[in-house]
Amino acid sequence: MVGGDATIQRVSLDKAFHLLAENLRERSELKFIEHLTKLLSELLRADHVMVSEIFETDIARAHVVSFYSRGSHLQANSYDLHGSPCETVISTGSCVYSEGVCKTFPNDEMLQQLGAESYVGVPMLTVDGNKLGLLAILNDQPTDYSNEVLELLQVAASQAAAEMAQVRITNRLKESQRRLQTLMDSLPGMAYRCKNDAYWSMEMVSRGARDLTGYDPAGLQDNATIAYVDLIHPEDKEKVEAKVREAIENDRYFKLNYRIIRADGALRWVWEQGKGVRSEAGEVTHLEGFVLDVTEQYLHQERITEIAFTDELTGLPNRPALLDFLQREYAREQAPDYLLVLIDIRGFRNINERFGLHAGDRLLRIVAARLQEGIRAMENTVLLARLTGDEFVVVSSQQGAGIEDFLELADMLTQLFTNPVSMGEHQLPLQLKMSGAWSSAASSAAQLLQQASIAMYEAKQNGLRYCTFDTDLERKVSSERHRTERFLMALANHELNIHLQPQIELNSGRCTGAEVLCRWFDNELGAVPPDIFIDIARKQGVLAELGYQVLEKTCALINEWRDSYESVPPISVNVGAQQFASKDVVDDFVRVCGQLPPQAITLEITESDLMIDPKQALEVTKRLRGMGFKLAIDDFGTGYSSLSYLQQFDLDILKIDMTFVQAMSRDEQSRTLVNTILVMAKTLGLETIAEGIETEEQAMMLQQLGCEFGQGFYYARPLPAKEFEKQWLQH
Repeated sequence: MVGGDATIQRVSLDKAFHLLAENLRERSELKFIEHLTKLLSELLRADHVMVSEIFETDIARAHVVSFYSRGSHLQANSYDLHGSPCETVISTGSCVYSEGVCKTFPNDEMLQQLGAESYVGVPMLTVDGNKLGLLAILNDQPTDYSNEVLELLQVAASQAAAEMAQVRITNRLKESQRRLQTLMDSLPGMAYRCKNDAYWSMEMVSRGARDLTGYDPAGLQDNATIAYVDLIHPEDKEKVEAKVREAIENDRYFKLNYRIIRADGALRWVWEQGKGVRSEAGEVTHLEGFVLDVTEQYLHQERITEIAFTDELTGLPNRPALLDFLQREYAREQAPDYLLVLIDIRGFRNINERFGLHAGDRLLRIVAARLQEGIRAMENTVLLARLTGDEFVVVSSQQGAGIEDFLELADMLTQLFTNPVSMGEHQLPLQLKMSGAWSSAASSAAQLLQQASIAMYEAKQNGLRYCTFDTDLERKVSSERHRTERFLMALANHELNIHLQPQIELNSGRCTGAEVLCRWFDNELGAVPPDIFIDIARKQGVLAELGYQVLEKTCALINEWRDSYESVPPISVNVGAQQFASKDVVDDFVRVCGQLPPQAITLEITESDLMIDPKQALEVTKRLRGMGFKLAIDDFGTGYSSLSYLQQFDLDILKIDMTFVQAMSRDEQSRTLVNTILVMAKTLGLETIAEGIETEEQAMMLQQLGCEFGQGFYYARPLPAKEFEKQWLQH
């Protein structure tokens, strides 16, 4: 069985209908059946899916219409029904063999070639109960076929049967004129020949006209009782006439669905296919075709569409429904006037984690109910939908809407959640974030939704309750997107560079080390600040890749310097949290450093990154020290690590954050804090490096407090490798 699972996964019928509607709605005839076999194989994880056709002229053989096996369509062929499970399907109806089907039917050659273990088959029936063939699912392993799977196969078989019936009807229409009358009378529905006049005056109709229209065939001929065109629903008449006219102009068949009103007043959906008939002079004088009653199929399709366009959890329209509505509005009018408000529940993830997913689902249903109840009293609201997760959308019809309209609607929506939501014993206050976008400023439904999403992202990034999309935001987002693309390209091409800032022994002024800092100069953007491109790397999930590139460049530089100088001070490289979170971090560091002695590298990780997962950090730092690397904790004092953890981490160096260093001279409390850190580091046997030294006064104070090393603009700004080498190594 595909995926190695011994039992077909239970499938939700509603979700299955959703997939059928989403993937097969526009397909037709044999293409439909081919795609259906593939979709069923994927949906049910089935190794083989087969649709076979049975002809009345040869009921002992089945003709394969589509055979999808192990990921591809096989060539169609025919096989004997005798001695096969398919014979049981045709003779008695659905049959299921959960296991041992090959042993049960040893004379079925195709079955033996496949080596199938399990089998389920259902017949394909016409609307009047005739058997057109069968749909079968086979698996290489024993499989428990649930009632839900059988129900799904029956629905799929009925769809395939409907398509196959249409194929057969079409083929029969191509038979010779000599057999036309017999064929017409045997067809379901009504076959006809009519004049190409304003009334489509019938010259000939089949006996099926009575069942289809409720009128006697003679009453339709020559418009004796009523003209067929007058049976067409008034709302559909213009569409039907336009489709027929278009087909005539292009000399092709017309195929269309529309409604008719029967003699008894009942409304029925029909499907018609026909073609214009030209005279010797080339003029289309007549139309010939047939009309089928497809009411049941249409209602079934409506049900599928309803499922496809409805959110299962809340019962609201879903994202496809929202896009369908907006797309129709854009098709109707180039710049429709709608205000789209995107709603996000703040802290929803925390609620899920705290109370569980069932509580989260209950909360979403409560939110949906409050919104649904609230917008009934609001003017101009035309649609409420749930997009996904905790995001909802309200669409309001607003002529020339502006910021004031958005704020008014957003405030009204906020008022719906003044009262907290009860979650068991807890009363949870709900806060919403909202963004707005205007359909008149977008060219499509997808773009409108994207603009609202961009505004929501901006609101989340900047802690705003409300945010609307405008040209300034568009430029900002476009600029950020362009900068991100440029950065990812630079990273892929290894175009980022490293600079070095010396680390100075405070007592002697001697350079005893250096910290590597990454720099990015872009030919188009110029020098991009590190905090910007590092934030891009973090958001794009490539911070680890950036870190390893910096380490690779650093190792190459140290190797180059070791060939030229007797003594090269240790070089510090920053390690990101994404690197530290990897299980292979130690092996990766050893691999990148190659033959370089680990003592030549000092790995720096910030205190806050260490505290993301202290247990993982303890294990990694211990292994790195065992490999010979020196370790430094960066920005100490900002990450709220406990002394007990600090004692457990296998560290060498403690770096004092620059904010404390720069506040020392004007803030006694900061001076006391720095002194406390220095005393603690000395007690733990750690070296200390003060960051961000900018003045002589700061350097003197640190020296007096017992700090050993420092770095900052007072000594040197970060320098390119060549300049650092010239200034600090060649002396």
